[in-house]
Amino acid sequence: MSQIPNELPLIDPRLCTSCGDCLRICPTQCLVWVQQIPRVTEDQACIRCQVCALVCPVDAVRWSLTKF
Repeated sequence: MSQIPNELPLIDPRLCTSCGDCLRICPTQCLVWVQQIPRVTEDQACIRCQVCALVCPVDAVRWSLTKF
């Protein structure tokens, strides 16, 4: 049984190519563009499914509190 993360997805602006895949795949549409980088708009909307990280072609989405 996998555990649901408490934190929100973090997008590394150095890796993100602004392809928009994460925005398109998000089932709750809680990601929006902020200065050409996707960001979570409302943490309560994010269901922490991690599909944004799975679809990212450059591994720019992280689910840990590790600093970029």
